[in-house]
Amino acid sequence: MQRVKDCLRRVIEHAASKKVRIALESRRGYEEIPTERELPGLLEEMNSAPLGYWHDFGHSQIKENLGFLDHAEWLRAIGPRAFGCHVQDCIWPAKDHEVPFTGDVNFEKLVPLLPTNCLFVWEMSPNKTADAIRQSVRRWKERFGV
Repeated sequence: MQRVKDCLRRVIEHAASKKVRIALESRRGYEEIPTERELPGLLEEMNSAPLGYWHDFGHSQIKENLGFLDHAEWLRAIGPRAFGCHVQDCIWPAKDHEVPFTGDVNFEKLVPLLPTNCLFVWEMSPNKTADAIRQSVRRWKERFGV
């Protein structure tokens, strides 16, 4: 982790000089760093306003499906540090980048755990139809108003 910290310090310094924020995304693979165990401490240690968290609904749902974490518990802990998230659904056990509301992600439970100024970026597989995405966007707006 020391190399990660050393690199991040340089990136944060440059980003801050340009008024750019950096977000560390929840990873799909259990072997990728930083892990969920490492990330809160890393953000705390770096103690930098331009550094935050980027939540990926699909990645975190895969980890819940495989028993590595509780999606809601994770968001309760790290959600306040979130700058934004990738909106996608996941079909058990590990088929992510699906159209929201077609899989197992409980958006109604999870979205309220994010800051009100959180950015929502839709990230789906390129084989999804425009019509399916539009229907999902309508449903999202009805439920969350954003």
